[in-house]
Amino acid sequence: MRRKCRYIAALCAAACLGAGAPAQVYAQEAGGADGAGTEVTFTAGNDGAMTAAAEPGKIAPVKYEKGSYVVGRDIPAGEYAVFASTDGDGNPYRTCSFTLYKNDSDEKRIGTFRFEHHGLVTLYDGQHLVLQSGYAVPAGEAKLTLAPYGMYLAGRDMEPGSYLLTPLTADGGYFALYNDVRYYYDYQDDYRRFLEPTVITVSEGQYLELGNIASIVKQEGSGGA
Repeated sequence: MRRKCRYIAALCAAACLGAGAPAQVYAQEAGGADGAGTEVTFTAGNDGAMTAAAEPGKIAPVKYEKGSYVVGRDIPAGEYAVFASTDGDGNPYRTCSFTLYKNDSDEKRIGTFRFEHHGLVTLYDGQHLVLQSGYAVPAGEAKLTLAPYGMYLAGRDMEPGSYLLTPLTADGGYFALYNDVRYYYDYQDDYRRFLEPTVITVSEGQYLELGNIASIVKQEGSGGA
């Protein structure tokens, strides 16, 4: 019943995609957050994969462009960061999207997912991944750092703790917390939309997704939960 209620809520929220919605609903870098009470800043269009490729003497992460991939044959199993296309105006709020099927027969769709700037997904052998837009790189090579958009793993891409989120527009913002990024079973821990600045707590090992957020500020004295 819990999963059914979430699915119904997701369908209702899908009508509001223009104002932002969590990844599963569409079925859905200032380095780190060490500075307590310091606002995280960012550069439009910046992401770790592109930065690594641009640095002399460094090997760029393997990049999987838009297309169709059978996991275990065309792309190794594991966790991936899926980035929005870098073409266009460099807007960091551009979205990426992909569809994940349980197998290559495409009879059982896990979902179609959409994220601002980048999202995270764990792939298993035999699944079928279709990248409708953007590109994917192994998450461990993406060098993600916290910004007001995208998705992050606490303990790897960001510090656990409490953060103040401020909406980007009058339509409000949203955040979602996940316990994994396989996107089936009970993977969502929390989801909220808000119109005013709000404080959230992210625990070690949780995934944080951000949507329509102007700034994210780590709260003084907050640490891992």
